[in-house]
Amino acid sequence: MAIKTVDFDKLKWQSSNLYEVTAALSRRAKEVNEKQRQELEEKLSPFKVRSRNPTNEAEAEKVFPEQVNISVKFERLPKPTNVSVEEYLSEQYSFDYPAVTKKK
Repeated sequence: MAIKTVDFDKLKWQSSNLYEVTAALSRRAKEVNEKQRQELEEKLSPFKVRSRNPTNEAEAEKVFPEQVNISVKFERLPKPTNVSVEEYLSEQYSFDYPAVTKKK
């Protein structure tokens, strides 16, 4: 699945600085990617235990059908970049600047 093109004018609803918007979307895409990766590892962890402690040599290199199905499901998920852009455009995601205190 390819990354969709986005009209830059639509991205400027929260900030007129396109660099800020792009950096925020990148940060959100990394969060989405990390979440998806953790979910995948949790679902595949039972298979890793079986392959580390095989009962016989044939099981050591066996690929389980459930493992393949889980991997295929995660490959078909939307790309994290697309998710972050869609969340931003539908106003489900916004970014803030932390309060900055000036030193005297």
